[in-house]
Amino acid sequence: MTLTEDVTQKAIEAGFVTVGISKLGTLSGLPHGLIGNYYNLRSPEEELPSVESVIMMGFYLWDKAFNLQVDSTSLHGDKEQTPKAPLESYQLYYEVMKNKAWLIVDYLKKRGFEALLSFAIPLKTTAVRCGLGCQGKNTLLISPNYGPRVRLISVLTNAELDADESYREDLCGDCEKCVRACPAMALEPYKLKINHCMVYSVENPDAPDVPDSAKKLRQKLIARPTSNSYIECTICADVCPIGKP
Repeated sequence: MTLTEDVTQKAIEAGFVTVGISKLGTLSGLPHGLIGNYYNLRSPEEELPSVESVIMMGFYLWDKAFNLQVDSTSLHGDKEQTPKAPLESYQLYYEVMKNKAWLIVDYLKKRGFEALLSFAIPLKTTAVRCGLGCQGKNTLLISPNYGPRVRLISVLTNAELDADESYREDLCGDCEKCVRACPAMALEPYKLKINHCMVYSVENPDAPDVPDSAKKLRQKLIARPTSNSYIECTICADVCPIGKP
């Protein structure tokens, strides 16, 4: 097998359900910089100056529990704690994907290439260029087989890999179920009003750009298994008919 075939096969064996590759030159023009007041998207070259290929991999979220986030805020309530522990935060699907993606990074490094995993590049738009699906009206990546129920991670490398064709089809058609279902009315077709989104709101509870209406919805609708954890809102993904079992 070629190196490209080897990498793709190893990603599938690691548990990713969809894999695509793009060359650096085809990723020009994608959004970078500060998104809202929270997300700072970086270009592949900023992450790895020697990058030649971007491997994009999708992990299927078959259970909502993968959207669990837990942080260590309770450890900061004790004023007697010395020294003060750093604030830690973990998103379950990120941790799962990182463990799987390290297998690909390790494989490439053992073959003599530079490689690193990254969540910092614009994952959804890059995934479209890698042929994994389209960006839907809910602004999520829509996979033909799994709909929006996938999460993305990239591996950047200086290895020269064969690129896939960009995805051209619009899978949404006339459907606007996600737009109508969003309780925060954060969606217009193919556009997200990020400061209204409950995911942004719960990640940035004190952000000045989050309206009171979004804060009230967050308190009402976001599931909190414990005082230190919450499960991301997935309503716009749940109602999508594409890829449903």
